[in-house]
Amino acid sequence: MVAGFRPSLIAPLAALALAGCVAQDGFPSLALRPAEREASFEPPVQPRVEVPNDVGLRTRLSELQGRASDGDRAFQAALGATEGAAAQAGAAESESWVEAQQALSRLESTREPTTRALSDLDQLALSRADMPTSDEDNALLDAARESIERLAAAQQQRVDRLRSRLGSR
Repeated sequence: MVAGFRPSLIAPLAALALAGCVAQDGFPSLALRPAEREASFEPPVQPRVEVPNDVGLRTRLSELQGRASDGDRAFQAALGATEGAAAQAGAAESESWVEAQQALSRLESTREPTTRALSDLDQLALSRADMPTSDEDNALLDAARESIERLAAAQQQRVDRLRSRLGSR
C-alpha cells in the first residue's frame, strides 16, 4: 500500500468534489423560453398541386391485374385435382399421400403469376412514392393492390387448408 494513503477517505473526498458541480441557484426552469413561445409547431400548409393522370401507370396496373387474374385462373384449374388427390390421400408417407403432396406442390407453383404481380405492384408503388401522383392514380394503385392481395390471400387460404388436411393424416 502507498504510505499515507487511506481508502476510507475516498468517499468523503469524492462527495466534496461532486458538491462543486451542483448549481447554486437550483435547477433550470422548465417554462417555455421566448423562442419557444414564438415558434409554430403546425406543419406548413402546402398548396395543392394538380397532377395529371398517368396513362402509363394505368396501362401497367392493367397488365399487373391481368397477370394476377391469369395466375388465379391457373390456380383454380389445378385446385380441383389437388382437392381430389387430398381427399384420396391415405396415411402419411403412403403412395396416395405422396401423390397428394405432389399435387399440392403443383398447385402452389400456379400461384407464381399472382404473387409476382403483387410483388411488382409493390415495387411500382415504391418507385412512385416520391413522385407527384394524382388522387385518381393513387386510388387506382390502392384498388389494384387490394384486388391482387385478395386473390393471393384466397389462394393461400386454400393451400393452407389442403396442407393441414394432408398433415393430419
